[in-house]
Amino acid sequence: MHDGLSPDDVVDRRARRASPPTQPAAVRWHAGSWTKLLWCALIGGAVHLGLWQISEPPTLFSDFYKAYFPAGEVLWETGWRASFPFTEVGAGGFVNVPVIGWLFVPLVPLGEEVAGWVFLAIGAAATATAYVLLTRMTRPEAGAAASLLLLFLLNGPLINSLREGNTTHFILLMLILALGLLQRRSDYAAGVLLGVCAVIKLPLLLYGIYFLLRRRWLVVAGGASAIIAVLLLSVATFGLTNNVGWFDCCIEPFLDGIIPAFNVQSIDGFAMRLLTGTSHLANWDPIDPPAAYKVIRLCIFAAILAAACLVTWRAGRHEPAGLHSERSRGQDMLEFALVLTLALVLSPISWSHYYLLLLLPWGLYLGGQLPLAADAMARRLVWASIGLSSLPIVMLPLQPDVLGEVAARTLISACFFGGMAMLLALLRGLHLLGKPPARAGMRAHVAS
Repeated sequence: MHDGLSPDDVVDRRARRASPPTQPAAVRWHAGSWTKLLWCALIGGAVHLGLWQISEPPTLFSDFYKAYFPAGEVLWETGWRASFPFTEVGAGGFVNVPVIGWLFVPLVPLGEEVAGWVFLAIGAAATATAYVLLTRMTRPEAGAAASLLLLFLLNGPLINSLREGNTTHFILLMLILALGLLQRRSDYAAGVLLGVCAVIKLPLLLYGIYFLLRRRWLVVAGGASAIIAVLLLSVATFGLTNNVGWFDCCIEPFLDGIIPAFNVQSIDGFAMRLLTGTSHLANWDPIDPPAAYKVIRLCIFAAILAAACLVTWRAGRHEPAGLHSERSRGQDMLEFALVLTLALVLSPISWSHYYLLLLLPWGLYLGGQLPLAADAMARRLVWASIGLSSLPIVMLPLQPDVLGEVAARTLISACFFGGMAMLLALLRGLHLLGKPPARAGMRAHVAS
């Protein structure tokens, strides 16, 4: 403590500034800890099975059977002669870069039904691994580990991704691995993983822009290497024409057009539902928005990105002596979580199951690794995010009456609202982290 600071000054500073992340420490697990974890597993597992019955989609492994398995079948049957598109064109078909389809070929000999269950088993194993790694990364107390387990088991977007047979839960695991590599300064390897994530889920390309601005050149090089390698392999395998066709079918229509369906949880989806209400909740075809909306949208996106850049820049200006490594680690955690959250809310298409990726910052928060302010506002924002973005993904039978129209314009966008709450919490945390420390002897000087 500085000699020129009174105890009241210290309390005031702690109230103003974000608290630093707690250092990982060895956790002692006693019998009561394991009992609590077991009870959470049993109760959470039972509720998980109940939510599984009501969650979208009504057809089990819908995405897997409509997109991934048919793409694997085409490649299994025609091999190098296959041409894109492998399935129906649009949001309901195979939309990844063509070479990704080869990942699903080994499942084809199992038959469609067995392949779906095998893919679920692999996904469940990846999700369990993500939980274990996130727990080890934060080393939370036993209570926090149990709480995180409940978040995983009761997370509506995660259940939706598993039930649809999608790949988002695999991305969660890769993001956790990438963050661990960044903490160990294995920047190139982390960049490679982030590049693979961006190839599969395009909104995560935002990480490339972030690390470029941060001048983390090895991370950028790793990501660029992965993306270029995948694209070159895809062109070598299917030819340039098929890959251009993939872009024309799966990317270009969604750059300007907006999907108003209930499970598009982004600024664009929310704004379009404000205009269309209940009339297009099951419409997965992109709609061209009015010209005025495009201008307003550009201003909103620019304002959010400018605020994020400003608070990040200010947070990096003040490095207290003796706390550099701890503070830098906390800021890196905040910024990694911030970029992820920005990618979710700003993407033209951010499906409901994308919000399971918020389990990463939530886990960091529960484990004391996010330097958010230790006050009621931070807790309210984070828990509002958890509550809103963990709701079951269901298609509500809304009628075009007053109640239905209000719900279509508000309640349907719960995941998006949860993402915005987390975005505010992270921006606020970085803002407080960027406040300059009070001059140690200022009050003593004034008093003299």
